[in-house]
Amino acid sequence: MKKFTHAWLAFMAIKRLEETNLSETDRRYANKLIRWFKNHKDDVTQGAWYPDSVIKDMANSHVLKLTPSDEAENKFKRLPSSYLNYRYGKKSPLKKKSFLIEKSDNLPDRCESIAQSVIDGLKMQEEEDKGSPVSPTDNQIALLLFMLSHYIADAHMPFHCDSRRFSEGKDLHGYIEGKWDDMIRRYYLIDEDNERFFYNPKGYPLRDSSIDQEYQSSVLKTVDDELHDRKFIKSWGAKNSNVWDFMSAICQYSYLLSYRFIPEQYDHTNVTLTNWQSLGLISFDDFSVAVLSDAIDSIARVWFRVWRRYLKWERKQRAKK
Repeated sequence: MKKFTHAWLAFMAIKRLEETNLSETDRRYANKLIRWFKNHKDDVTQGAWYPDSVIKDMANSHVLKLTPSDEAENKFKRLPSSYLNYRYGKKSPLKKKSFLIEKSDNLPDRCESIAQSVIDGLKMQEEEDKGSPVSPTDNQIALLLFMLSHYIADAHMPFHCDSRRFSEGKDLHGYIEGKWDDMIRRYYLIDEDNERFFYNPKGYPLRDSSIDQEYQSSVLKTVDDELHDRKFIKSWGAKNSNVWDFMSAICQYSYLLSYRFIPEQYDHTNVTLTNWQSLGLISFDDFSVAVLSDAIDSIARVWFRVWRRYLKWERKQRAKK
C-alpha cells in the first residue's frame, strides 16, 4: 500500500477503538492508547511509511506468499467471524485445498517481533529511571507502533499473500494500491509540506467538505459504515493465541481473497488494466471494502492487545511496590 493509505489506516484504527463499545476496564486501557497516539499523530505518516522508505525489507517481511498445492499439509486457521475476508474466504474453492508457503517469507514473524518490542520498550520505560540511556523514548516506541501498523496492513493486501506475480506485467498490484491512495488523497485534506493530514477537532484526518456528497457514495464511506455496524471482537480467532497466529490467518485469507478477485487461470501474463475488474466473483469495490475495513480492524486489535498486555503487567508491578 502507498504512504497515505498506511497513515489513514492507522488513524482509522484508533478512531475504531475510540468509537467502539468496550467493557469499563478495556475502555480505560483503550483510552490510554488513544491519548498516547494523539500525542504522536504528527509522526504517523512518516513512521507508518518507514518500512518502505528506510527499512526496505519488502522481499520477505512484507509478504507471505501462498501457492495452491494438493501435496502440502497446511490447514487454514480461523479469523473472527466479523471479518469480510473470512466470509469471502470460506466460500473459496481453494479453502478445501492445502497450500505451500514461500520459505523465506516472514510477515507474521515480523509482526510478532515488533509487537513484542513495543511491550519490552514500555516495560523498560517503567523500570528505568527517567533519562536512562537504556530506556527507549516515547518517540521510539511510537515509531515501532506505526511500523507495526504498516506490516499488519500489508498482510491485508491480497497480492502480498499470492505467489502469482502481479507486480510484473501491467503491475496490477501497484495500480490497485495507487487507486486506494488516490481515494484517500481525494477525500482528505493533506498538508503536503509536512507530509501529514490536516486534522478535524477530534484529531483525525480532516475530510474535504466541498465534496462531501461525492464521499457519501465512495468506497471509503462504505468502509466507515461497515466498521460502524461491525462489533469489535478482541479475540484473535479460534485457536489463535498470539500476534503470529493471527497474522498467519490474515495472510491465509488474503490469499483466498486474491483468488476470489482474480481467478486461478489468470496471472501477470493475461491480466490487463482493462479486464482486471471483470474477472472474479466480487467487484473491485467489494474487494477494497474487505481489504481496508479488515486492515483497520486488525491494526486496532493488535495495538489494543499489545497495549493492554503492557498495562496489565504495569498494574501487577505497581501492586508489588
